[in-house]
Amino acid sequence: MRLIAKCSVAGRFYFAHHRGAECPGGYETALHKMAKQILLDAGRVWLPERDVVLSFPLVFGETLSKTLHFETREVRFVSAVSERRLENGLTPDVTALLKNDAELHIEVLVTHAVEENKSLAIDNTIEIDLSWLSEETVLDSVALEAEVLRSARRWWHRCSLIDELPRVQAVREALEAKVPGEIKRLERQREREEAAKRKKERAAQQKEERRQAQIRNKAEAREPFEIALRNLEQVESTGWLTMGDRLAERAKPQLEVVARRLGFEPGKWPTFMDINVRQEWVFKEDRRLWQGAVFEPLILEKQPGYIFSVAQALAFAENAAGVREWALKLSQLKQAHLRQPYNQRKDYELRGVWFLTSSENHAIRSPYAVVLSYLKKLCKHGVLAEERPAKTFRVLASSADIWMAHEKEQRHVKAKALRAERGRATLKALLGDVFPEDEKYQVVEQERREHREAVTQRLDCSVNDANAIAASGHDTALFCRSCKRHHLPAPIKECPVCYSHRVRLVELTQDYLHTLLHRLKCMP
Repeated sequence: MRLIAKCSVAGRFYFAHHRGAECPGGYETALHKMAKQILLDAGRVWLPERDVVLSFPLVFGETLSKTLHFETREVRFVSAVSERRLENGLTPDVTALLKNDAELHIEVLVTHAVEENKSLAIDNTIEIDLSWLSEETVLDSVALEAEVLRSARRWWHRCSLIDELPRVQAVREALEAKVPGEIKRLERQREREEAAKRKKERAAQQKEERRQAQIRNKAEAREPFEIALRNLEQVESTGWLTMGDRLAERAKPQLEVVARRLGFEPGKWPTFMDINVRQEWVFKEDRRLWQGAVFEPLILEKQPGYIFSVAQALAFAENAAGVREWALKLSQLKQAHLRQPYNQRKDYELRGVWFLTSSENHAIRSPYAVVLSYLKKLCKHGVLAEERPAKTFRVLASSADIWMAHEKEQRHVKAKALRAERGRATLKALLGDVFPEDEKYQVVEQERREHREAVTQRLDCSVNDANAIAASGHDTALFCRSCKRHHLPAPIKECPVCYSHRVRLVELTQDYLHTLLHRLKCMP
């Protein structure tokens, strides 16, 4: 037989049989026999680690379990035999008798693992895996012995030797004694969870009932003011643009009378009596009428140092222009609610009528507040000074100073117009036909104006849609980023107006509604 000279890792020289093709299974068979012989000669082996899982079923799919971990340890044999047939007809590689009279069966894996029926039929069986050993390790007797007895990978198949230890039995009995208590605990926990779920459902139902009741109460409270609120919505959207033109046209004869009386041209109305004030539509006539009615008797005809009250100014304004009944009705409603306890805990700008939307509360303004705003703007022009906040004002400028300032402003306007005309003439002389003619320029300006009005109207419609949806009791709305319109929340994937798919859900909070118009103008 052919031999091969070898040298181990420790430096020991020896001869090994040649592993030839004429005997393909010889190497594996030799390794298997060598491993069994090592076990028989050593009379000991290291057992693999084992996790014993103790589990008891409870209720609701829960289990009570505990895992006991047993580390690897060495056991010694009282006796050991190889290839002994058992009563069930199966033959393990090595059968060893331990000190506690228990039998330990050892299987050595070189090429074929233990079959499943064999692993289930033989108790206390471990399997040692030598299939991965290198030929150098196998040929080194010291290294091979260490692998077989301790280092090689090994595992349990069945193990009553550990599973039935007194320690395991004690833990099993302790767990089993806990089962009734755990079942009661789980049942009580399930009852608490179901009670909490029912409580949550009742709370949600009560919340929804309160919300529906609040919607009904709001609708009932709004009913007497529906016409006034409809007028408010119209005038706040686009109605004031056309209304202002009609009022200016209707006030022309009276404005000419005022201009002749005060001695200025009707087309050159003084700035002091033509100041834009928020919510000035509370008065029935053009703002120049009521502002002139306040300015002439209380400021123009008085000497510097004269003090008058806002109530006096309001009386002159109401006498000259009158107050819209629906606006006065809403103003009185808001003033009455501002004194309610639920408003005292809020910031002033957030106070209002509980059944109106934030935009409606923001739009409602009293005639007193409108006149007060006008007088405060006159303070910025240096005409007045506020004596008592929001109560009285003191005249600072004389009539001569006021008319001098007016003439100076008219000269400034005239000079500015003259400079613009000269610049236009210069550009026309330089550019010639490239410079647009007056008619063409007017057409372009008209188109731009119409476009701005269309955009403003579309944005106002979007704001009105959002306020109407919020007033109907909805907390959310669908917003189309293409046409900038709001729609009722519904499971739709496209806008019903422009059929765009750029639709998203938005929350209709007070901040959202209050800043909606500004954010719409800033959108691309």
